[in-house]
Amino acid sequence: MRVVIAGGGTGGHLFPALALAEEFKRRGGQTEIIFVGSRRGLEKTVLPSHGYVLETLDVEGIKKRKGAEKIRAVFKAAAATLRAILLLRKIRPDGVIGSGSYSSGPVVLAARILGIKTAILEQNAVPGLTNRILGRFADRIYIAFEGAASYFGEGRAIVAGNPVRKDILNTRDERKTNGNGKFSIFVFGGSQGAAAVNAAFLDSTEYLTEIWGHFKVTHQTGREGYASVESSYKRKGLKAELYSFITDMAKAYGCADLVICRAGATSIAEITAVGIPAILVPYPFSSDGHQEVNAKTLSDSGAAVMINQNELTGSALAKVIRNLFENPALLKKMKDAAQKLAKPDAAGRIVDDYTKLLRGGHVQRKN
Repeated sequence: MRVVIAGGGTGGHLFPALALAEEFKRRGGQTEIIFVGSRRGLEKTVLPSHGYVLETLDVEGIKKRKGAEKIRAVFKAAAATLRAILLLRKIRPDGVIGSGSYSSGPVVLAARILGIKTAILEQNAVPGLTNRILGRFADRIYIAFEGAASYFGEGRAIVAGNPVRKDILNTRDERKTNGNGKFSIFVFGGSQGAAAVNAAFLDSTEYLTEIWGHFKVTHQTGREGYASVESSYKRKGLKAELYSFITDMAKAYGCADLVICRAGATSIAEITAVGIPAILVPYPFSSDGHQEVNAKTLSDSGAAVMINQNELTGSALAKVIRNLFENPALLKKMKDAAQKLAKPDAAGRIVDDYTKLLRGGHVQRKN
């Protein structure tokens, strides 16, 4: 069996797709996986290191474009769809799965035109524009939040959870402390970093000086923020492990007592799978405010503390960090609540259902 997985761009769309590919591969290697993504996305550097074939299309997002830029993006999407048709005719896949980013749109649409069975992954509580369009004709929509089902046609949306990579899932049972007995804090803003999260955490250190010695901090800054964050730590005379981008997220999660991050669906799936209490700062400009909805799901369940960006100050962040550091019982309750929300079998459930769909239905192939 041959399956194309389309999408990428950021880690939020790429890593669930990678987790799904791992699950297909884990089942005896009977399925060949080929990725299709954009020429600018994270997939171009990540996928080759995992041994996957990557085909690329020249496509860009439409939603936030205006005027001439929007017209250009529409023409690029149309041209990418035509190229995707040619590519799929060459690959001849049994199925195509879109991971939700704009780069998945032309490929899933091309598959529909060619009569290939399609599915999409919707990681967020509020679907993005691409998936709202693709959801009108996809054979399956795999969602992580029950509330997302209302955006799609009845009967095709399945609450499966958000696929998480096996190396991260394994840390749930293999948690270890690499902080020399210290309280380990992992700060990150997603695969691209987050300037507001970086700045607020650095400001919070001013209110935590007398207990800073009890902390071990791992900080993923994003490539653009690395130099300024490194300079700030040096100026303050504080120690932290700094990375522009962390490839081995399993290791970082594996020794974290507390995570401070954005509220992207993939980050939420990973921290709940491992069972780590979190301070979530939703990205205020996410499509339809989906990150705030994601974060609220965890905060309402007692698994996280949500701080909206317009309320994010060093003082406010430090107050929450201090409270969690000084209250191990509260931290334990948050950990238990996080694990209850986890769906560690998401990839397996999706592969089971999609394989059944492919085997049970006629797949039309066009030469």
